[in-house]
Amino acid sequence: MSRQSAAGAATSFLPDPLVAGPGVLGDEPSLGRATRAGGLLDLRSGTFDEARRAVVEGRSEDAARLVEVSVLEAEELRDVYSTWPGTIEAWLAGRGVGADALEQSRARLRTLLGHGADDTIGRRWSSYTHLVERAAGACRALDPSAAQQIEAARQRWQQIHDDAVDLVSGTVDIAVRLIGEKHLGELWDHLMADWYDVHEQRYDVANQAWAESARQLAVAIFDGFHAHLSGVGRDGSVEVIEEPDRVGFRFAPCGSGGRSVATSLTDGAPRAGAPYGFAVTTEAHDWAWNKVGICSYCVHCCQLNEVMPIDRLGYPTRVIDPPTWPAADAAPTCTWWIYRDPSLVPDAVYARVGRSARRRPSSPGGS
Repeated sequence: MSRQSAAGAATSFLPDPLVAGPGVLGDEPSLGRATRAGGLLDLRSGTFDEARRAVVEGRSEDAARLVEVSVLEAEELRDVYSTWPGTIEAWLAGRGVGADALEQSRARLRTLLGHGADDTIGRRWSSYTHLVERAAGACRALDPSAAQQIEAARQRWQQIHDDAVDLVSGTVDIAVRLIGEKHLGELWDHLMADWYDVHEQRYDVANQAWAESARQLAVAIFDGFHAHLSGVGRDGSVEVIEEPDRVGFRFAPCGSGGRSVATSLTDGAPRAGAPYGFAVTTEAHDWAWNKVGICSYCVHCCQLNEVMPIDRLGYPTRVIDPPTWPAADAAPTCTWWIYRDPSLVPDAVYARVGRSARRRPSSPGGS
């Protein structure tokens, strides 16, 4: 069976809807909050686009709730992007990097980014939520400017998000410059230690059926990449690809790591290129798919979804085909795959991160 879009697929091993709920939102226990309701077809489009569509169709309350849920989608990014730069600097200091060297690196980054190496997302968050509140109010009031106000909120979030991504990526680059590429996997292990523990506990087939894990993993992909505003138009769109043994989620390009390699997201100045020169791998490492040209930010996707789960659970939870630098086109794609069952993940996936498939479940259901 050849690769096909969700629209052309007859069935999916993921349930439809992935999230059930009244209207456009539903309660998602795995996230601990409301998120968009629907199945693969419903969730492919970005949240701001869906809100504008609801305005056009006269569904004013749906439009208001959709623009409001964009804040919930973005909150995890606000939290980690607020803390990671400082955590990286503290980690470097703990490894003997001096204050003068750190300050010189900060000064270079401030010059490159055009803003202070500070908590840009936290300081500016309220300016985004204020625009969301205005847009939601306009929707409920049937204000003719509602669609424009939704777009204003999206644009503001994009500005804040992109500056925050650049600050995180630039601070990771500082780490590579000061202590070396070989420590990059260790850095991301430090930053994501809490995530690792939750991931291991939740997606262990001894604790939860894989069918439910696959659903939760898909929901988290949509929720997260709507917030990252993936796609050339920065609309948060996700292409869905169905194959017999897996479903793919493609970002063209990703709105976060994609900033390192995609000219389409950066006004022709991808952050791995001049004048930024943010680090990409120059040697093969297990924690970067043993590929050269993986942006240092994207390393965390390999660690969280492949390396750590294989080491702790015996199988990857999501399998990722990342872009590399230099990119072949202006909008390089990144594709995340969820397999029908962990027993179906090929040996090559394990080998490319320096692991063995010996602990892979031998049959569907993890038995």
